[in-house]
Amino acid sequence: MNEAFLFFLQTLGLGLLTGFVFGYLFKKISKIILFIAAIIIILVVVLGHNEILQIDWLSIKNKGINLFSDYLNVYNERLRIFLQNVPFTIGLIVGGLIGLKKG
Repeated sequence: MNEAFLFFLQTLGLGLLTGFVFGYLFKKISKIILFIAAIIIILVVVLGHNEILQIDWLSIKNKGINLFSDYLNVYNERLRIFLQNVPFTIGLIVGGLIGLKKG
């Protein structure tokens, strides 16, 4: 067998194995993190409902709105350019996929 082809197959196999392992671990770890985050959110809501923990939801809402408006003010131009290019990018990706499928 040609050395270049053997190298290609070995590299491809290693890439497939590495991708599978990372994908599997990412799926398992993300489920665990999501479960822990859900438990924490439920705990905070239950403690707030039973008035053990005082939560100022209005203050959280106002800080979130201020943070979002500050973000939009700072990145308004970048956001406009990004949003103008989204349709082209989507069209390019979809067209490329259709071309690959039909070809």
